[in-house]
Amino acid sequence: MARPGTPLGKTEPLGEHPEGEEIRRQVEFYFSDGNLATDNHLLGLCGGRENLPVSISQILGFKKMRRFRPKTRVVESLRKSDFLEVDETGKTIKRKIAIRIPTLLDDDDDDSELAYDPASAQEERKATPRRAKQVVPTTLRKEVPPGMTKNMMKPSGFEEYYVEGPLTPDQYEEEKQMYDPDISFVERIEVAIQRFKAKRKMHQMFVEVFSKFMRFGGVDGQQRQFTGRLAKTELEEYDASEIARMMATHHVPWDRADPKRWTVDFEGVAKGFLSSYYPQYFSPEIRQINRTTQVLRSFYNYILLHNVCPEFNDDILAARRICDLADKELPAVYAVGPLLPGTFNTCASALLGGYWTQIHPPNQNPDKSWDHASRDSSWAGEIPDATSKQTYRPEAMLAAFKLGVLACGSEAAYNALTTGGQDISTIKAAFPVLGSETVGLSVLGTEPPSDDTRALYAAHNKKWSHKLQIEPLGKLICDAWAVPDLEEWDLPPHLLAEKKKARPRRFEFWIEESALKLCFANMKIRATVMKLEHEIEVLDEVQLVHCSFYEFLLNELQMQAKVPKEVRFLKHRDLKAMEEWEAEEKAVAEV
Repeated sequence: MARPGTPLGKTEPLGEHPEGEEIRRQVEFYFSDGNLATDNHLLGLCGGRENLPVSISQILGFKKMRRFRPKTRVVESLRKSDFLEVDETGKTIKRKIAIRIPTLLDDDDDDSELAYDPASAQEERKATPRRAKQVVPTTLRKEVPPGMTKNMMKPSGFEEYYVEGPLTPDQYEEEKQMYDPDISFVERIEVAIQRFKAKRKMHQMFVEVFSKFMRFGGVDGQQRQFTGRLAKTELEEYDASEIARMMATHHVPWDRADPKRWTVDFEGVAKGFLSSYYPQYFSPEIRQINRTTQVLRSFYNYILLHNVCPEFNDDILAARRICDLADKELPAVYAVGPLLPGTFNTCASALLGGYWTQIHPPNQNPDKSWDHASRDSSWAGEIPDATSKQTYRPEAMLAAFKLGVLACGSEAAYNALTTGGQDISTIKAAFPVLGSETVGLSVLGTEPPSDDTRALYAAHNKKWSHKLQIEPLGKLICDAWAVPDLEEWDLPPHLLAEKKKARPRRFEFWIEESALKLCFANMKIRATVMKLEHEIEVLDEVQLVHCSFYEFLLNELQMQAKVPKEVRFLKHRDLKAMEEWEAEEKAVAEV
């Protein structure tokens, strides 16, 4: 029966298939360069470089796709693919960009003018008698992990310990001429990019990383020349470097050679891409981080091995070290971000009118004090972390703040707490806020909780085990850090010089031990800091956490730039009135 509001005979559109991600991964593999180039059946359906639409019903007939039903939900899942395009009717699918690498449809006969003729290929298939299918014993078949295929299990060239084979004397001489130092760097690196891609299996997961990395580094990702098929007789007229440039899908514009506009900086680009751009547009999973750094590292190794630009070898080695550093620091950055500013700082901010006051208002139950709290079971349990949507109970915030001051504060802070800061109503008077500022912080080191601090927290947690559990505090020691941003280009020279001459400043925050273990030297933090009486500094709001090698480049703005729309001049609807107005304006001008 139809639901209320649904016309009879019609059904509402179904959502995505529960296994939509696996469906997209499998179909994207079918149409990937690594599989499509050698898949005779699928090549025949899509016409190779003609990129003809293929019936989704035929795709669902493939062995690994038969279990995905119903078709309507499969279609909805495929519509979300960034690599494939489904037509409006939901009946056919094709690649968004046609395949450009050589395929089985290309003719190896030098006498043929074109690499592929669909009509002749179809006649040849009809004339060729079918052979009996070879049956492979089950015991000899290799097991393939779920979500993988045999082609995906083959070496791609991006493995950690992958090593290219030795060069023949002819190949060595060819590359020696191709990467001659007398040739401009722009030409050499463009050829190297194309040849690097040709020697790797560029699965979609590698293409996504490599393409964005190239664009971030100022390399355009569009084919510049020869988008159609080339006859082999034509290719014989060119050498390897010319063929690589003609077939390139990545090319370096000539303005990149202008030192006033662009600088060759392998290390700087690696820092900006991995520390600033990557966290915004890629997954925080460790597997994705390692995959990304391995793509960059593989490209650097190729350039060093083939001696593409020996004048930048030291810079490339430094960029490769940044990849190694990113493997260690990026997971820690992603892990520590949700833990900061921590329970103590969040409670202090909420009690004293900081950033967290609106999220955890301390005046929910103003008549309740610590003594009343001991008889109230509604706030029992551990204090939620700072990212939790659960609201802190005022009594729990007061307990966390008082215990932190007792454990880590000075004698003056202890006296202020014992004399005038016993409840929520007097805590602001006992610990007034002297100021607040947004600063950049660079971690100098950490101090774990002392034995006395651990003993104090253990005694509290034992006494209030049925009510409240609080983690002991250590110290996070930071130095002031000038956040790199657009001020370098916006500020006048004298103001920029004054900013760089600013005196270094030391900060000390009280942070829970679980977060301290994830902090590392030179980790960068953008935060708002509250200065309290009695030399207490509160980490009010943590905006961003960065790697130690964080660097912001204008390349990010270049990636976000959009091509302006073409200007069109439209005629005014009332043409007669427009002509009269122009005549009046002309007469006034003449007078």
